[in-house]
Amino acid sequence: MRVLHITTNYPTEERPAFGAFVRSQVESLQAAGAECEVFFLDGQGSVRRYLRSCFRLLRHLLTHRYDVLHCHHALSGILLCLTGAPLFSRTVLSYQNSPDREWGALTFYGLYPFFRRIILKSPNPAYALFPKVVVLPNGCSAQLYRPMDRTACKRELGLDENSRYILFVDANPRRGRTGQKREDRFDAVIDRLHGAAALSQASVRPLQALKLRDVAPERMPLYYNAAELYLLTSDYEGSPNAAKECLMCNVPVVATPVGDLPFLSAFCPGCRVAETFSEEELADLVLSVMEPQHPGAVVPDAEGEPERMYPTSREGLLALGYSLEATAQNLLQIYGEVC
Repeated sequence: MRVLHITTNYPTEERPAFGAFVRSQVESLQAAGAECEVFFLDGQGSVRRYLRSCFRLLRHLLTHRYDVLHCHHALSGILLCLTGAPLFSRTVLSYQNSPDREWGALTFYGLYPFFRRIILKSPNPAYALFPKVVVLPNGCSAQLYRPMDRTACKRELGLDENSRYILFVDANPRRGRTGQKREDRFDAVIDRLHGAAALSQASVRPLQALKLRDVAPERMPLYYNAAELYLLTSDYEGSPNAAKECLMCNVPVVATPVGDLPFLSAFCPGCRVAETFSEEELADLVLSVMEPQHPGAVVPDAEGEPERMYPTSREGLLALGYSLEATAQNLLQIYGEVC
């Protein structure tokens, strides 16, 4: 089976983390036996550059044949439609966020007739009744993302071994402090923790924010395992890759109620999801992980833990089929259905 992956985000030497999850998905499909190629629509935010990429894509499709065209992100789907290829090809479109947050619901309705399957990363009741829609989160490499010794990782990265680090991750810093990832909310939570002198051991083991911008994927496990936890403060997500990668390393995640994280929190003991987007609630959840004995911490009732909770977050992800290999098999099944 020959598959062309069409994407507007893909890693480069200058931006090694940009769209790294797309490359991982392609590589997992190749390992499963699919013949995959990638066409990178590198527009860098410029309408003119995107249109030029669209014409390059048209020329490519006129001289190459594929069993399936798989677009990643709604913009890739729009550009493919401009070539006219969906009228003569078997097509699949993967959203990275909810359609409401990715070019809007009207764009989804416009793209829907031109794709045989549309993949969402987390369930969304607004689109559940569309027969072409399937829910399939990105997979996560259990080989790359694995538990490691925290002190050794700090030493490898040159971090202070006595400090406790809370992670902020954004592979696309052009979004700004108030964009999707909400760096301003992350900073407000850190300030609240510092300002309230909440961490009882702060004088011995100080708290530090560790912000990761565009780190190569092979280095990310070191940062994940060096951290005390990952604080995700986004306004919205599909199925956040950094959160799953941390959970695969058994590193705790505290997050706003976005994407599939509320679902994962019922299976992964290291995943704590707030009910609201408030800095106060997020800070309390951080305390419940880092300082459970602190009077301000929200300590869950042990008797109230769901019976479906797995012993570790890593075991939960693997049991739920969040590995790269399981996702690749699900994708191959989707490709088979549209061929």
